[in-house]
Amino acid sequence: MTINERYRQLIYGGMEQRSATSSLENPSQWFLDWASGGYSASGVAVNDETALTYAAIYACNRILAESIAQLPIGLYRTTPDGDTIPATNRPEHRLIAVNPTGDSNLYTSYTFRSTLQFHLGLRGNCFARIRRDGRGGARKLIILHPNHVRSFFHEGSLYYEVTPNPAGGYTGTEREILMPEDILHIAALSTDGINGRSPITVLKDTIGIGLGNRNYVSKIQKRGGRVDGWLRHPNKLNPEQVKNTRENFTGAMQRGELPLLENGLEYQTISLKPSDAEFINTHKLTSRDIYAAYRVPPHMAGDLERATFSNIEHQSLEFVKNTLLPWIKNWEQELNRKLLPYDLQDTHFFRFNVEGMLRGDIRARMEAYTKAIQWGILNRDEVRELENRNHIPEGLGKIFLTPLNMTALTEETITNDPNSGDQNSDANQQQQGSNE
Repeated sequence: MTINERYRQLIYGGMEQRSATSSLENPSQWFLDWASGGYSASGVAVNDETALTYAAIYACNRILAESIAQLPIGLYRTTPDGDTIPATNRPEHRLIAVNPTGDSNLYTSYTFRSTLQFHLGLRGNCFARIRRDGRGGARKLIILHPNHVRSFFHEGSLYYEVTPNPAGGYTGTEREILMPEDILHIAALSTDGINGRSPITVLKDTIGIGLGNRNYVSKIQKRGGRVDGWLRHPNKLNPEQVKNTRENFTGAMQRGELPLLENGLEYQTISLKPSDAEFINTHKLTSRDIYAAYRVPPHMAGDLERATFSNIEHQSLEFVKNTLLPWIKNWEQELNRKLLPYDLQDTHFFRFNVEGMLRGDIRARMEAYTKAIQWGILNRDEVRELENRNHIPEGLGKIFLTPLNMTALTEETITNDPNSGDQNSDANQQQQGSNE
């Protein structure tokens, strides 16, 4: 009996164990979401699709997805001498850096990484099916939508249930039960070590405030800026008069005209104007809460209210160090343990190259390069590679330079140093001279 046949019987036989349980005393988030129907405290439905219509959510996820996808990535190996060199001849390198789907050509490396990171930012989890060759090597990666993947435990072991998704490129007619080594699973911040928490779920009430604020203003704009209210007439009107009065008033408002109030008719508002409710400030605070949760600098999302020429560069560097690097480490460790054969994991590793994003302006870079060349940290060809320039012909750029007044610290140099004489002898000579 195959793994799929065995565990399909367990699942549909009612013996399946969830990776998380819920109780009335300590309800899990999935139970709270089910009980609330996906509605936030403000009464607005919040899910992936509605959250993406809020500009701050879309901007943060787009920035993270594009930033991860644009970084160069490759497979490297460590030599016996301790040097790190590219391992571009391995098929795992091409799988991540060039074409994740092999001969299928479904999507590029950029699309693969941006899609998975987009799932991570919205759902807290991203998945890809690993197809292997006869020797167990990873040869193809197929993106799986989080809606079609569910993890569970049985007898202390982790498994993944994958349902068919023809629209997403994952075809089939039956559900599959897969071992962890057949699923690339990158998880965001987690409470159980397996499944990441969805930022949309965690921020549901904050996003609901933003969506409710936007929807309310949109409703007022749709009615030509008219807020909710009611008409008051000093006399008693019959049904026909009520209908005509209401139609004359609303008709003029919809046409963008000023209605004429006759015979003592008055209009009383029963809702706040946008200016009275401080919708602009509410929008700003909600957006900044979302930027803080995703750790995205506001200026990268187009909010330049508090940005200056002196702090934007530092904020961009902090974005790489404090925002991207945790995601990058998460990616690298999952790629290493799932795509590399076990016997290569001690010497081979995937690495994102963030050097380009850490560069300063042209003046700062040239000053750093000058010192690196002067002290033999980099040679000129290595500097030219960082600036996307060709090597110096005839290998002249591979020579490491060092200042003429520098030498290695050895016993011989200390002995031959004219300035390193016996200090005690000098002191004795000075004492003898003073006695004479």
